Amino acid sequence: MVMKNFIYISTLIISFFCISCEDVINVDLETGRPQIVVDGWINNKFESQKIRLLSTSGYFDNTTPPYIENATVRVLDLVNNKTLNFTYDSDGYYTWTPTTLADTLIVRQRPGDFDRDGDGLYDNYYKLEVSVVFDNKDLQFESYTSLERVPSIDSLFFQTSKGDTEKDDQIYGELFAKDFAGPADCYWIKTWKNDNFLNKSSEMLLAFDITPGRSDYGNILTQATPFIPPVRLGINLSISEEEDERGEKNYEVGDSVYCEIHSMTEKAFDFMSASRSAMANGGLFATPLANVPSNIVASNKDAEGMVVGVFCGSAISSLGYRINTKPPYDNRKL
Repeated sequence: MVMKNFIYISTLIISFFCISCEDVINVDLETGRPQIVVDGWINNKFESQKIRLLSTSGYFDNTTPPYIENATVRVLDLVNNKTLNFTYDSDGYYTWTPTTLADTLIVRQRPGDFDRDGDGLYDNYYKLEVSVVFDNKDLQFESYTSLERVPSIDSLFFQTSKGDTEKDDQIYGELFAKDFAGPADCYWIKTWKNDNFLNKSSEMLLAFDITPGRSDYGNILTQATPFIPPVRLGINLSISEEEDERGEKNYEVGDSVYCEIHSMTEKAFDFMSASRSAMANGGLFATPLANVPSNIVASNKDAEGMVVGVFCGSAISSLGYRINTKPPYDNRKL
């Protein structure tokens, strides 16, 4: 039935272009059942930890998805046998704040306790538990994560790519850090320009060991190894043709640049990779839309198929830099 509907809609679109450029075709799409979306990222910082719960909405609905305000949200610290109770704040966010530095979340030691089978059961890990009445059903679901090791950022280095004229010169940056030796490590590298987060799908920088995608380097590296250029250069802006025509610059003298490396589990890496592909998906021959596989599972029968999203823990390293003078020229072209 789904394929027949797809063929039918595709036929309507083709007919539309063949017959008229002004006629409007209204396609009545059936609305699927609502689901709960979990945006759960916790970290090792001495700050409020946040987990957000939303409800899905119609594909053509441009309003903010409904917030889930009536849930019971907790994270179990299975190392210290403690329960972290998250309380509702606003805009779908549930928060818990460590009282002291000793209460901050634990980064798992590796590779001594490394669990290669990927079942999420580590020597120190965290379990998310959520219960909520939603769509007239009592739903319960759970997920596991650990906080993996993260490398420090050695430096942020900037150079100038020479253009046809000085006005066409472009300043670009590189992030230098070394991935650990041993089993696979996954990272989400985030960049801010003048306090503005680079949030395009094309600017989502993920690394699996030293590369942008899954690799076998984790089984090969015997010493700390620098990220390869596609990762190092990923802190630069993705400038569209329209932005280029408007004179949008990558970086300029006076800009501040701030970068963070967030460690991730392999399951979270796969989720974010699939999410990035889905966000960049488009065009006449785009892949049909589908939910990105989640690492959150139902704890009771009513919750089956009712939750999407991700729960992940991160250790974070960071470094900032201000471009006070024009960097030296480099012969490479961006």
